Amino acid sequence: MIRRGIIGGLIAVCLIVFTAYFRESGGGPLHGAQQMAGTAVMPLQSISSRAVQPFRDGWGWVTGLFDARGENEDLKAQNAALQARVLALSDQSAEIARLKALLRINDGVPGGYTPVNASIIGRSPSNWYARATLDAGTSDGVVVNSPVVAGAAPGAALVGLITQASALSSTVTFLTDPSIRIGATVDGSGGALGVLRPTVGGQLMMDGVPRDYRVQEGSIVRTAGFSAQASLPSVFPRGIAIGQVAGSGSRDVDTFQTIQVTPYVDVRALSAVAVLTPQSAAARRRAAG
Repeated sequence: MIRRGIIGGLIAVCLIVFTAYFRESGGGPLHGAQQMAGTAVMPLQSISSRAVQPFRDGWGWVTGLFDARGENEDLKAQNAALQARVLALSDQSAEIARLKALLRINDGVPGGYTPVNASIIGRSPSNWYARATLDAGTSDGVVVNSPVVAGAAPGAALVGLITQASALSSTVTFLTDPSIRIGATVDGSGGALGVLRPTVGGQLMMDGVPRDYRVQEGSIVRTAGFSAQASLPSVFPRGIAIGQVAGSGSRDVDTFQTIQVTPYVDVRALSAVAVLTPQSAAARRRAAG
């Protein structure tokens, strides 16, 4: 009972004080006491705020670090996804370029032949890849001495011939092989004929062209349809583009001029070719030698 009385008395005192506080003016004694108490407490609040601030700063640094790590992981994931996308687009671009090159071959296929598309599945270890293995063979109509072409600016450009063939694969010997000799002619020269052979750096050299033939730089060099012996037909039909004239020259005492030829196709960059399989009787006779 005494405790209840004390509590009741305190409540009554508080009510009286609050009533007096709200009724008196701003300069009254109760308002002055409030201002004095606030002034006394302000230093304690400042000290408390300064003491807590390092902890607040530390917490902010830790949470910021975790946020930064999360953002870094997100950026890494986005970067990996973008790289995968770029690689996929690069592969698609390469495949599109390969297919476009194969489509251009149809513009230069000589009569009596049918192109068979083939991928290169193996190469010789030389710098200029003198030979390569194809994934097409006799079961696809490929025979020894079938010309091999690739897509280039003028259409189909000669890159070599088949020297070995089995049921499922075959071997192409490129124009860069030292054993290759091709009877060739130059467009716009009035019928200049010569023998094309490989030289250094993937270039070709055309010998046996008389000096009185005017050969212009940039002219197209094509197969002439005769062999290096000139008395025998060539395994290559006439008219397949090979390259362009890069230059020509001779000495005053020379009867013939020498013509430098840049092939249309760099065989080092090839991944796919087309084998011209003989269909007509004349084409089969050429392949038979």
